[in-house]
This record gives sequence, structure tokens and C-alpha cells, in this order.
Amino acid sequence: MQSFLIATAISLVIVGLAAAQSSTVANSLDDYIEQNQRQYDARIRQCEETLANFRTLFSKRQQLIDVQADLLQQKLEEASARINPLSLIDPWHRQCVQNYSSSIPTIATARSGVANCQAIISTILNNAESAYNTLKKYYNTNLKNSLADCVKKFPSAQLNYTLCVTNVIAAANAYSISSQNNFNTYVKDADCTADSRIRAAWICSSRQVYSTSAAVETAQRLIDNCIDNQLVCGSVSCSAGCPNVSTISLTEVDFRNETIRNPFRGLSAQAGCREFRFK
Repeated sequence: MQSFLIATAISLVIVGLAAAQSSTVANSLDDYIEQNQRQYDARIRQCEETLANFRTLFSKRQQLIDVQADLLQQKLEEASARINPLSLIDPWHRQCVQNYSSSIPTIATARSGVANCQAIISTILNNAESAYNTLKKYYNTNLKNSLADCVKKFPSAQLNYTLCVTNVIAAANAYSISSQNNFNTYVKDADCTADSRIRAAWICSSRQVYSTSAAVETAQRLIDNCIDNQLVCGSVSCSAGCPNVSTISLTEVDFRNETIRNPFRGLSAQAGCREFRFK
């Protein structure tokens, strides 16, 4: 009975020592693993910041297009404030405005045309984001599984466990460097693509601004010319009715002749105006 109790106690001690040794093996490289893990976490944060900064800069570089849209709206509002009151003066002015103001685009149409020039970031960062996601998944899955396998394979062999962990970390470091290089390359490529798209957007918006501004200026000039022609034709001075009226009877005219009787003969140059009426 005594020998049985001794054997049982020895077995428990051996199991306890084995468990303690396994725990000691697993914990012996905790600082080493954690130090490398902090570096991996910092690498992931750097990639995230790079992607976020890229998106922010891309958006800021397009703010000029928004400014152009605002300036274009201001120009259209000023044109409207100048032209619309003219149509209230008299039928002549109203007709002039109606004839040519239709070529001026609305504010909504003008802003939409400029907005359509906006560059789209959509697929520019696809490769860089894929490299980032793949690296993050490697750290969260492959690396953790490989370190857990070292504990399972060598629960009590300190040297073998150490070699296993250092090999896993070495492979992770090599993979990190390769992935980081790929990520940096993809970001540079995305930057070149962004430059091209932003440049095209600026050219497009500038053309929209120029064409709209030209339409406004042309319409204003034509309206002004139309109004000025009222003075040329004499409608301003005679629109209310000229007191000096001369009547020409069509029955007195011989349409086979190239000449007619001079209707101005005997009139005074001091009359100021002369209205001719045919009957």
C-alpha cells in the first residue's frame, strides 16, 4: 500500500513537471514574439495611413473643380440679374431677351457638366489594397497558426521550440519586406494614375467653364445688339406715333416702272420725323 502511494505521488510530480516545462517552453520566447508582433502591427498601421492619406490628397486635388463650378454659378447668376430685368422694359426688349437667352445654360446644367468631369478613385488603389489585405491576413492567420504549431510539436524541447519559432519569425519578416515593397510599388503606380486622371478632370472642367462663359458672353452681346437695333430702325422715336404722316396710295404706283414719285419732295428737314403709310 505504501509503495502504491509513493508510485502515485511520483507520477503526479512527473506530470506536473512536464506541464510546467511545456508552459515554460511556450513562455520562454514571449518577449521575442511580442516585439516582432509590435513591428508587424506598426507596419499594418503604416499601410492604413498611406491609403487614407492617398484618398484625402486625391479629394483635395479635385477641390479646384468645385471652385470652378462655384465661379461658373456666380457668372450665370450675374448674367441672369442683368438680362432678366431687360425683358420687363417693353415688348422689343422682351423679344430680344427671348431670342438669345435660351443659349445660356441653367445653373443646374452648368454645375452638372463640371461635376461630370470629376475623376473617380474607384480602381486606382485596388492593387495596393489587395497587398495590404493579404499581409494583414498573413499576420492574423498564417503567423499565429505557425507559432501555435511550434508549441504543439515541441512542448518540452526548448531548443527545438526556439528553432521553430525563430524560423517562423524569419519567414514572416521576409514576407513582410516583400509585401511592403509590393505595396509601395502599387501606391506609386496609383499616384501616377491619379495624376493622369486629375489632369484630365481639370482639362475637362476648364473646357466646360470656357464654353459656358462663351455662351453667356455671346448671348449678352446679341441681346445688346438686338436692343441697339431698335435705335437704328427708329422705333424708339416713333413707337409712340409720329405726328408727321404721309400716305402713299398703292393705286397711284405703276409697278412696271423702276421709279416712283419722290415722296420726300416738298417736305421740311425740320420735321424731326416722318411716318409713311401705304394704303
